[in-house]
Amino acid sequence: MTGKGEPCQVCSTSERTSYHFGTTTCMACASFFRRTVAFGIRFLCKSNNNCSISPKARFFCRSCRFDKCVNVGMNKSQVQQKRDLKNAPKYIMESRNLGVHEVVRGYTTTRHAALPSSNSTSSVESTPLSSPVDSTADPSPSEFSIILNTHPDDLLQYYVKQVEMSIVQKQLCLVQNTLLVNSADELRDLSDVLNDLSMESCMNCPGVDILRQEDIEVLLKTFHFANVWLDAVWAFSRHCESICDSTFEDNEPLYQFINQVKSTLGSSLFQLKLNIYEFAALKAFCVWKLGYHDSTIAIKIMAEDQYIGISSALRKYYKESTSMSDLEIAARIAEITLQIVPATTIYQDMIRFYQHKGISI
Repeated sequence: MTGKGEPCQVCSTSERTSYHFGTTTCMACASFFRRTVAFGIRFLCKSNNNCSISPKARFFCRSCRFDKCVNVGMNKSQVQQKRDLKNAPKYIMESRNLGVHEVVRGYTTTRHAALPSSNSTSSVESTPLSSPVDSTADPSPSEFSIILNTHPDDLLQYYVKQVEMSIVQKQLCLVQNTLLVNSADELRDLSDVLNDLSMESCMNCPGVDILRQEDIEVLLKTFHFANVWLDAVWAFSRHCESICDSTFEDNEPLYQFINQVKSTLGSSLFQLKLNIYEFAALKAFCVWKLGYHDSTIAIKIMAEDQYIGISSALRKYYKESTSMSDLEIAARIAEITLQIVPATTIYQDMIRFYQHKGISI
């Protein structure tokens, strides 16, 4: 889905626009509006509540973007409230558990400042917006990412949940392992099924809500690669013997590509024996680094925040769950990070192969 339509009434892009919640918007603005309303979030502007929401802006102010959504006619009543909070950020779940239905997020907050609803009797602790250093929240305030609007632990957990969803799909036989497809048509059908998951993963990913549509177009491709190919390679690395017997003609491009995937990244992951947290970290690294050369400055800035946050959370996981030394932790994270190199080659070859076979992302 890459066609152009009427301009988005919020950010003015013409990419992937259609009618959402009462007016014409792009997919990105519609997803941002839905998530903000469904989770009951109120953002605070760091400036004068008049920030530019246009394709020229490197990042969108969340507060001003939401205000513009409302001003152009997007209707809150058309958004279904989230009943299942398993994919919600930790601060949302904590607020709901306390009976709080509106959560204020500011550019200088280190903890959520939650406002009780009129029928709530819970007393909710909040940190003054002007004094973020006074917070005693764990993790430390210095690790909170303003751009991503989350803490490292929550960031890594987001990607872990995406991997868990993929595992469940395969266990329920809803999708097959990509390395087992027997033709380009089967790959096309599988890609179409997983494109919906890729889009959902992308649009709900921390930080994406302030990116422009052109940036999201790049990320949709890397999320697709992560869900279609990386997940398959990780399964290959865990159950190598069970999925390496696909039969193709020697000169079949699909056969050659799948063999390339198995013999390079698949072989490396088989040696590394990544657990779900490590693979989730690798998946996140790849999502944000593979499209680096096609990226804007905005994505490059966010990619750096993603890498710092994921690495911090992974380091904490090792310290709390293993007996590894600091040197061993650093070496392990370096080994995981190095897998971006073969993944980049495979990603670029995937783009060329898809173009040759007419497979869209």
